Amino acid sequence: MNYIQQAYKGQYKWYYWLITIVLVFFGWQILGAIPLLIVAFLEAGDLETFTAAGADNFMTLGINKNLFLFLMLFTFVVGLIFLLISVKFIHKRSITSLVTSRKKIDWKRFFTGFLTWGTLAVAFSFIGIYLEPEIYTFNFNAKPFFILVAISILILPLQTSLEELLFRGYFMQGIGISMVSKRFPFYFLLILLNIALFVLRNFLGLNSFTALITILGISILQSFLFTNTFFNSNFNYFLVKFFNSKLTPLIITSVCFGLLHGANPEVQKLGSVLLIFYIGTGFFYGISTLMDEGTELALGLHAANNMFAAFLVTTDWMVFQTDALYIDTSEPSVSFEMFFPVFILYPLLLFFFSKKYKWTNWKEKLTGKIEKPFNLEENYRILDDLGTK
Repeated sequence: MNYIQQAYKGQYKWYYWLITIVLVFFGWQILGAIPLLIVAFLEAGDLETFTAAGADNFMTLGINKNLFLFLMLFTFVVGLIFLLISVKFIHKRSITSLVTSRKKIDWKRFFTGFLTWGTLAVAFSFIGIYLEPEIYTFNFNAKPFFILVAISILILPLQTSLEELLFRGYFMQGIGISMVSKRFPFYFLLILLNIALFVLRNFLGLNSFTALITILGISILQSFLFTNTFFNSNFNYFLVKFFNSKLTPLIITSVCFGLLHGANPEVQKLGSVLLIFYIGTGFFYGISTLMDEGTELALGLHAANNMFAAFLVTTDWMVFQTDALYIDTSEPSVSFEMFFPVFILYPLLLFFFSKKYKWTNWKEKLTGKIEKPFNLEENYRILDDLGTK
């Protein structure tokens, strides 16, 4: 069984996925945020200041940087716990099947990804400091710096693990196996329409509540309009055949991963063009996962990226505002340097990993058809039952 087919090892009805997504969202965005909200409220002193600071994710309250980073990362830790518990007890399958298609998690692959990107991150950071020393300020302060390093080593990999196991794992597998259903194109296009309607609600003169009611009405109407006659039609058969490709979950998860970062301060500062970097990064991690039949490389790459970004170089306009070793004081601007990883480094790393792990059959692994695995035991049982009648 390939990586996407691992989802068939447990319960895979659509409502199991819905329950899990709701639980992960609750753990990540609500339960996990309680400590941050308490600290922010105590720091604000009154409800008005607290509410105003909430619009900027409480970054303007002056909370200790290391404490703020820990509290932000804690929300991801709770989300990760809810995801793993849901996979184990709701889907009733192993955590290993979420991480990899191998019999056990290959930690050597994780550390290969980690060390590869970590080496590049350190090298390029110090090359930048050497070439333009005037825009960097040495910011070493022993106590907060080593606390930051400890948080980065112990907690940041859990934050990146939630993102990877949610997007390259849970969503990649879930979207993948859903494509064997003849109803997938209908629900996929319906979701796209609803997302577009919600995004354009201001342009259409709709408030959020009206937009949600409109979306609900359209969904109910479409449910009546699209009957079994449509689902059994040649046109729907064409749509099912068109969408049934590993490329579909790869594109969806990569784009959604990039768009999720649209609320980051650097995107607000530099504009939506920066989403090219985040979406490109999503494709890099996604391709690595599909080609390697597991998320170990992506887990290592992502962990190294965020860890070294946290304690090597910081700015006052990026998502990680920390007591890092250096502060970049330059005025931010869009340049090719920001897209260098997407167009140069990522392809080179994919080539390196392909040689190291002997990746072959790229077309099948990235665009091949997704099928429900053949269950020998189930088919033998059916044949035995028929033989007794």
